[in-house]
Amino acid sequence: MEDCCRKIPMQLYLNACPSGRKEPGIQNSVPMKAFLYILYAVFLFAMGMGFYVAYRGAEELVEDNYYEKASAYFETREREDSLGMRIELPEGFRKGENRAEVRLSMQGEPLVGADVRLIACGMPDGRGDTAFGMVETEPGVYRTDLLMPFSGTCLMKVEVTTPTIKTGRKWFTEIE
Repeated sequence: MEDCCRKIPMQLYLNACPSGRKEPGIQNSVPMKAFLYILYAVFLFAMGMGFYVAYRGAEELVEDNYYEKASAYFETREREDSLGMRIELPEGFRKGENRAEVRLSMQGEPLVGADVRLIACGMPDGRGDTAFGMVETEPGVYRTDLLMPFSGTCLMKVEVTTPTIKTGRKWFTEIE
């Protein structure tokens, strides 16, 4: 008699099986369905909260005007390449007094008469970004003296302005 119950499709099982015995499986899945519905609701709630938090804190996730700045960056790089511009950045810095030197050339010739600034970004002593004007000491060689009051990693930036192009470089440097 029990063997006949195994041959009957599951939907007919509850009505057709003469023993009335319930086996584990699909017919006892009500608690599992409730668990899955609750899990689905928790997932939707967590996903909604993630979107809410991302929307509220979006300023910190992506730089303002990211697309425009990125487009301008690539256009500037193409212009540098077409002009044959080369920028050699200072090597490393140490805590205390430093002399930074930037070498500029265009089409293989030293670039003279440029306005060059070196910027130490996010100084930890509360000064924020500190800009240092660079002086042309030789054709295409620009120098400045700067004081680095700390050791660690620092974001540095060089801005170069000429009548034909305005460009720059950013890099992280280790201050020993």
